[in-house]
Amino acid sequence: MQEEQAALVAPFPSPTVLFTGLDPVQVISVLFTVLFIIWAIYTIVTAYHWLRYGHRSAVAIPALITHVAVSGFLALFAVSGIRP
Repeated sequence: MQEEQAALVAPFPSPTVLFTGLDPVQVISVLFTVLFIIWAIYTIVTAYHWLRYGHRSAVAIPALITHVAVSGFLALFAVSGIRP
């Protein structure tokens, strides 16, 4: 009787059991790939709208260059592991 109750009251398995088959390097690389795709789509859509619908397209080119340069610097800084 006590064995049956003990079997019914057994604790849930640890959540680490769910992640034993996942390699953290692969998870992080997939995450960064997805983030890069989202960033690229955002940049393309923003560039199109700045150039097509902006009333001052001459300002759009330096703004796009700044956006890509700063975004690239931040992305490289984030993955480099260097601390400020």
